[in-house]
Amino acid sequence: MNLLTQHLQAMADSIDFPLVDRWLENHIDVPIVAVVLYVILVHVVSDKFMKHRPPYNLRFLNIVWNLLLSAFSFLGVYYCVPRLYELVTAPVISGLEPSSLRYIARMTPAMHRNIIIPDGFREGVDAVAVRGSLDTSLCVFNVGMYRRGIPGLLCLAFILSKIPEMLDTAFLVFQKKPVIFLHWYHHVTVMLYCWHGWITLTSSGLWFAAMNFFVHTIMYFYYFVAACGYGKYVLPIAPLITFLQIMQMVIGSLIAVYVFYMDQLGDGCDCSSSNTRLALIMYVSYLLLFSHFFRSRYIRKTSKKAAPSSLPVTTDIVKKHK
Repeated sequence: MNLLTQHLQAMADSIDFPLVDRWLENHIDVPIVAVVLYVILVHVVSDKFMKHRPPYNLRFLNIVWNLLLSAFSFLGVYYCVPRLYELVTAPVISGLEPSSLRYIARMTPAMHRNIIIPDGFREGVDAVAVRGSLDTSLCVFNVGMYRRGIPGLLCLAFILSKIPEMLDTAFLVFQKKPVIFLHWYHHVTVMLYCWHGWITLTSSGLWFAAMNFFVHTIMYFYYFVAACGYGKYVLPIAPLITFLQIMQMVIGSLIAVYVFYMDQLGDGCDCSSSNTRLALIMYVSYLLLFSHFFRSRYIRKTSKKAAPSSLPVTTDIVKKHK
């Protein structure tokens, strides 16, 4: 991994993150266009173009695609989770970029609870430090914490990956498999939220990315094994994957509630109020939808066992609930 780390660090060092930030801010039309094209794929290509055509054999592409996404997600876990652990546990995180603590001039003393400000501090000039804590990882934003180094590179790749991840749906459409509401709703909303979260400097974004990386590492590897023809061997863990997704939504909802409370009613939170509201709506809706799927798929369906011929279909249904 040392060689890979060196290459990733070189890539991270070569990125002009402020330039990337400005580009994303100035191109908010990109995710909107992506949604329009995606809706056409789901509701026009699926119903019209593929209606009288046979399904395409995309097995090899499925194998490669799922393996790549699982490997990418594993990198996210490997490099982002330690950074998150540091933000929660480190006594002091020092040398943070001076211009990166937003709203420091308007912060109340209570909002300084995690920030170590040197005597004679000059905003935009002097470096600052923060105390590591769970609250710090949720309510303090600094680009030195989130948008530098390999974790910053992978977080950027994470939000940009939500557009190409829509190819999941293309595989379903061109194989003439149903695209249910939860599948396309999830793809659309998470892509829009991630783009918005980056340009609004979401203080809790590393939590959301790390959880997603972890679940996707397992989920896409499951799809890879199933696409290789071994679906019947991994099918028993399908409920576990959905359970992990539900736990992701539970934690995401709790984070959104905490940040919303601290921002609106508590001691303050260095967050985007609009993004916090969107996170709360998004995660609660996911929690309800994934819980409904789990209940209808794995709890209510106890009267009969799946026939061997239905195994690939079951795998596809699980895949649609990413």
